[in-house]
Amino acid sequence: MKIEYVTSSLGIGTELHISAAEYKRVNSESGFNDHANMLFAVRAYAIANESTKIYRSRDLEEAYRHIKKNGTIVLATKTDGMVNWCELYAVTEGDIIPVITSNDGSEFTINFSNKTIREKNRIRKEE
Repeated sequence: MKIEYVTSSLGIGTELHISAAEYKRVNSESGFNDHANMLFAVRAYAIANESTKIYRSRDLEEAYRHIKKNGTIVLATKTDGMVNWCELYAVTEGDIIPVITSNDGSEFTINFSNKTIREKNRIRKEE
């Protein structure tokens, strides 16, 4: 499993980067043994940065859904001086797409992908 730590351009300290190809591999049948390792790395990053937000697999999936062909899932640490939190971004085709963000570390906004919105609308119609 390959995860990179990069000096942050979106927040403070370092960012955790997971390439879309690596995310897809880890979630495939052949790479699923590394899935727990990826989630451990994400949790460890959040804990090391004293984040109020811990991301789950479904959050990473939402970021992945924003990526077109090639891209990167990015966790960046933000702070207001008193509280630290991690935000989730998708970087694809030169665009930085905020996926889960916050202004204060206590309330988070989710930017759902078009695919997720279509699925939610389809489910509502079926009910």
